Amino acid sequence: MSVFDNPDQLRQLQSLLNPRQTRPGIDCSSSEDEDESMVAPKLTPGSIGPQTEAAAASSAQAKTKKKKNKKPNPLATPLVEEQKKQPDTLEEWQEQQEREDNDILETRKCPEYTMTYSQAVGTEDVFLQMGNRTGSSASCEHLILDIHLPDEETTVDKMKLTLQETDLDLATVLYRLRLPLPHPVDVDRCQAKYSTELRKLRLTLRLRRELDYVNF
Repeated sequence: MSVFDNPDQLRQLQSLLNPRQTRPGIDCSSSEDEDESMVAPKLTPGSIGPQTEAAAASSAQAKTKKKKNKKPNPLATPLVEEQKKQPDTLEEWQEQQEREDNDILETRKCPEYTMTYSQAVGTEDVFLQMGNRTGSSASCEHLILDIHLPDEETTVDKMKLTLQETDLDLATVLYRLRLPLPHPVDVDRCQAKYSTELRKLRLTLRLRRELDYVNF
């Protein structure tokens, strides 16, 4: 027996292919996607080839109507930029303006740098595995930042390094680097060493994260 011999099976097939069709006893007038259909529009021989101006206009009106009726997805995360903290005093405002002006007029090159994580591993961690340390970066205490200054000929005392909890600022005669740090650091426990032969500045930054007491 074919499926076309039973009218009930034909109705079920129709409701499966076109669920937006009005059914007896079901009110679909309040649906959000009332104008949208889950099946492709019906194609006719007149759909082949370039459309006429009237058909193109009606199609454009239908698309515009769908865009207007389309509601935003409440589950989507809106792209909202964080607002910068406004200065409270006149001195802070002047410092902010000076920093912004210096960034606009900056002509020095940005040096190349590399970041690597480092951890202090003992025999109890390697052989006995008594601690909570793992091979991931979560178990690393330090962040090693190597800044390469190949053409820099000035001495260390003429370099200006400003290190804060979340960013650093390095200024030399030829280079300028303003870098936000991936994790907060303990400024009092950080170290800096400059190699004159390699012309490389190495910063050993002590990380201060929220779950360090669990990972160490």
